Parts: sequence; structure tokens; C-alpha cells
Amino acid sequence: AGRLLALVSELASGSHTRIPQKHSGTLGRAQPDGEYTMSFRSVCSRFAVVAIVAAVTGFSGGLAEAASMISFEGDKKADPYLEEGFLFTPGRIVNGNCASGQCAALNNNESMVMTRTLPTAGSPFALNSMWFQLLGNGTPNTLFVTDGKTTLDFDVAGYPHNNGGQVIDFVADHANVFGNVSQITFYTNGGGNVRIDDLAVAPVPLPAAALLLTGGIGALVGVSRRRRTKTA
Repeated sequence: AGRLLALVSELASGSHTRIPQKHSGTLGRAQPDGEYTMSFRSVCSRFAVVAIVAAVTGFSGGLAEAASMISFEGDKKADPYLEEGFLFTPGRIVNGNCASGQCAALNNNESMVMTRTLPTAGSPFALNSMWFQLLGNGTPNTLFVTDGKTTLDFDVAGYPHNNGGQVIDFVADHANVFGNVSQITFYTNGGGNVRIDDLAVAPVPLPAAALLLTGGIGALVGVSRRRRTKTA
């Protein structure tokens, strides 16, 4: 990386630079003294291609996954529980009183932390919606959902016990409050217990990928304009 930065800096100060033959590969033009010259335009072109490829690779971690639904239908004995690249710690998966099949369960004063493991641990994501149901007779039974900055609470006054459950749309009804988070914590208090199911999630592409893509496209546009100017 240091050699590449030095090369670009040298090229930026003049139209050409001389590169020893053993480092030139096929990028330059042969000179009588056995060295190669490589134009600034050539370096820009190659940088642009590398930047765009890197950007597309970075975005692929988000675009390839796209939005997905976590329905907790995996190994219910796994703790922590892993599904769709998301880790739930601790993970207690049960049958019964779920949206369908299996779901996550919290008893009174319990918590569960949700994090993303792909492409790397702690990668940002969006929690778009969830299904939940308050169970038992405890009052006020409350489910809290927080990203460490904003906390939403759902209690029995607004969501009666054993009502068959409901979907919470964080995007439409809560201003996309969890649209870019590194973790979500679910926790309870006030008696009773909770079932959590059908978490609609989506990856958030890293900002660096967008910067690389913009820089790569910009470099290609610059090279194209320079070529047109010379041929005009």
C-alpha cells in the first residue's frame, strides 16, 4: 500500500514516471535503458477498475444477502442460536405460542442480544419488523427492544396477554429507528413471559464500499474525458 501511494503521488506531480522493469509487468512501455514508463492515465484506469471491483465486493455482503426473515426454525438446543448470519445470546428457542413453528422465548427479567456475524462480527444491520406475543397474567408485563441508544417498550396495556400476537413495523410506525444498528437487545420485566418471532432484517452496506465505488467511477470518467480531449 505504501509503494502504491508513493507511486500515485509521484505520478500526480508529472505526466510519467519510470519504473524498474522487474516491477513493471505489462503495465508500461519499454525504454532503451531497460526501464518502463507508465502514464498517469494508465494508473488511474487500473485504480478505477480495482476500486470498482472492491466496492462491488463490499456491497455484495449486503446486496447478495438482501432482506431476510429470521423464523427460529433451526436447532432449538443451540445456545447461542445462529440463523441467517445473526447470533442470539443467550438463545432459548421453544415450540408453542409462536407465529408459526418455533420462536425465541423470554421469561420475566430475561434478556437476549442479537448481533450480525457476516461479513464480520458486529456488522451493521436493520431490524425492520418483528412479531411478538405477551403471555401469562403478570402485570405490567413488558417487552423492551433497544439498540443501546433508543428503547421501545411494548406492555400489556397496549398489547393484551395471549392475544395471538402482533407484528411491529419499525420502519413505518417507528421512523425506522433500528435502521442502522450493530446490536439489538430484547428484555422483559413486570411478570409473565414473551415470545418473539419473524424478525425481518436487512444488512447495511459499509460506507467504505460506497466511497470506493464513487472514486472508481470518478477516475474512469476523468480518464475518458482526458482521452477525448487528446483526440479532439
